[in-house]
Amino acid sequence: MQLEGKRTIVTGGASGIAAATVLAYAREGASVVSVDINDEAGQRIADEANRLGSGKVTYRHLDISDQDAVNHVFDEAVTLLGGLDVLANIAGNEAQKPAEDVTAEDIDKIFNVHVKGMFFTNAAAYRAMQAHGGSIINASSGAGVTGYPGSPVYSAAKAAMLGYIRTVAFDWGDKLIRINAILPAAETDMTKEHFGAMDPETLARYKALYKSKIPLGGWLGTVEQIAAVNVFLASDASSFITGQAIAVDGGWTMVR
Repeated sequence: MQLEGKRTIVTGGASGIAAATVLAYAREGASVVSVDINDEAGQRIADEANRLGSGKVTYRHLDISDQDAVNHVFDEAVTLLGGLDVLANIAGNEAQKPAEDVTAEDIDKIFNVHVKGMFFTNAAAYRAMQAHGGSIINASSGAGVTGYPGSPVYSAAKAAMLGYIRTVAFDWGDKLIRINAILPAAETDMTKEHFGAMDPETLARYKALYKSKIPLGGWLGTVEQIAAVNVFLASDASSFITGQAIAVDGGWTMVR
């Protein structure tokens, strides 16, 4: 088991890539505190993970855009786990709107989760890891590197995450805390909702775009494929990797 003895926190653990990561971490022997705002689904994933018979998973409610709540829940989680070795910060949301129509509310909705949430959770993880090191993984996106049609706020937030990660890798490296980003492209409930809301003409245009941009299969991957990379980044096998944006998207984002 690659993560036996690892003490981990996963944000967004009720669904999608984060839920798959909770299951993968448990399967690999980690102790996990999974957090989300969807308590019913979050607890269901935790129960499923515990039936795997390897690592132990506990679920807690948390809105990562609330700094006081982050500090409280992370302190509780670190006490429960007996320390912290890994944070996989995967919680996110998405919205599309033309740049010329974006409001302050639109910006806050996305930036509060992706940017503020990253600042708050990563700082809380730093406090728990600074004495012994650890691994922090943040879910960014190829949208923050190459852009994504119709999603200016989301793309801007994901780009901000990359700037943060590259800077903090320098600032926290002397504490042996490594921090990396994944740039995932997987079929999730969020993406299904995203595409399901499109009219046939728009959907056909997006399918053609994906086919032209993704060398491996011309479509999105699976959440399990992303979770496998999160296992690697949580493990000691990645102990000399930091400040990187690792694209797990079939080749769409070829980071230079």
